[in-house]
Amino acid sequence: MAEYIELDEIGHDYDWDPWEGDEYDDINFGDDLRETTLDDLDRRNNEVWLSDFKRQNENEKNTKRKKETNSLHTTGSSVGLKSEYMKKLFGNDYKLNPNDGPNSKDLFSRLNTHGYWLTFDNIDVAFIEKNGEYKLSTNKNVTVAESQKNFRTAFEKATEEHKTKLVSIMEEEIPEGNPSIHSDISNDVRDEIHRENIDDNLEFHERVSQFHRDGKFTEQEVRELVGITVPKGEPNERIKYLKVERQKLKTDFETESDPERRDIFREALEIIDQNIDDARLEMRKRPESEEGVHRVREKVREDVRTRFEKFKTWARENLGVLSAIAISIAGIITTVVVAGKKTLVGAAKGVGEVGKALGKIAKAALPVIVPILNMLATVLKWGAKGIEFLAKNLWILAILIAGYLYNYFTKKK
Repeated sequence: MAEYIELDEIGHDYDWDPWEGDEYDDINFGDDLRETTLDDLDRRNNEVWLSDFKRQNENEKNTKRKKETNSLHTTGSSVGLKSEYMKKLFGNDYKLNPNDGPNSKDLFSRLNTHGYWLTFDNIDVAFIEKNGEYKLSTNKNVTVAESQKNFRTAFEKATEEHKTKLVSIMEEEIPEGNPSIHSDISNDVRDEIHRENIDDNLEFHERVSQFHRDGKFTEQEVRELVGITVPKGEPNERIKYLKVERQKLKTDFETESDPERRDIFREALEIIDQNIDDARLEMRKRPESEEGVHRVREKVREDVRTRFEKFKTWARENLGVLSAIAISIAGIITTVVVAGKKTLVGAAKGVGEVGKALGKIAKAALPVIVPILNMLATVLKWGAKGIEFLAKNLWILAILIAGYLYNYFTKKK
C-alpha cells in the first residue's frame, strides 16, 4: 500500500492549481528570462516564416487561390497556418491539435509550405487548385507517392492520439462548435465532475468510518480504503497507485463472504474508477471507463453552452427573421447562467459575476429589454434552481422573448 492516510485528510480538496502557495517561493528568474528569450525567438521565427509565405504567394494571379493564401496568412503563426491548411484539406476528418502529444508534434514538425503547396518532409503532398479547393497531390512519382503514404500514416497516428483527449468528446457532441467553445465546455465538465467526485469520496469515507465503529473493519482496513479517496502525487502517479489498489480490491471482493463488506468493496471499486477518470480529466484526457465517458457525454449535453450552440444552428435554419433576436436573447441567458454557476460554486472570481454580467448587458440594452433583464435577475434569486430553470428552458425562453420583441418593434414601425 502507499503511505498511510490520516482519516481527516478526506475533507481536503484536490490540488488542481499548480500555482498554489507562496507565489514567490519557487520563482527562478534565470528560467523566466530564458523562457522570455525563447518566446521572443519563436515570435521572430513565426514572423519570418509568415513573411516568406506571403512573399511566395504575392504574385499569384488566380483570384480564388489568392483569396485562400491570404486567408491562411491571417492565422498569425506557422502552426496555425499548417493547421488551417490541413483542416481545409481533410474537412470533417481533421480533428487535431498540434499540442496533443508526440505524434501530433511529429506531424506538424514535418509539415511546411512552398507557395500554395503543402509539403511533408520537403516533398509536395497537397496544393490549392485555381478554384480555391484543397487537393492531395496526384503526382505518380515514386518519391512523392512514398511521401504521400508517410504523410497519411503520420496524420492517422495523430488522429488516433487526438481521440484519447477529452476535447474529442466535445467535438463529437458539438460538431458545430469552435475550439474556444470546446475548451470552455471541457472546463465546465471537468470542474463539475470533480466536485461530484469529492462528494462521493466524502460519503464513502463516512460509510467506511461507520463500519469501523461497528467493528466490521480494522483500523488498517479503514486506512487502506480511505487512501483510495485521497491518492497522493501527480495525476499519472495517482492513476498508477489506484490501479494497484483496484487489483487488490477485486481479490478482496471475490473472496469476501460477508454481504455488507462485499458491498463496501464493490463501492470502493467504483470510487477507484471515478478517481482514475478524474485524474485523466485533470490531464484533459478521455476517461478510461465506459461509465466515465458516458458521464462526460451527459454533462456535455446538459451544459448551457452546448444548448446555446445547438440553438444557434437550429434558429438560423428555422426561425427566419426571428433568428438574430432569438440568438441574442439565448446568448444573454447563457452568459447569465455561466456567471451564476461560478457564483454558486464559490469560485474566487465568480462572486458577483451575475451582477457584472447583467450590468454590462443593461448598459447596452434598449429600454424594452430592461424588464427582461429584471426577470432574469428575479429567477436567479432562486439560486441553483433558478440557474437550472434558465439552462433547461433556454430554447423556449429565447423563442418566447424573441417573439415578444419582434412584435414590439413591428408595432413601433
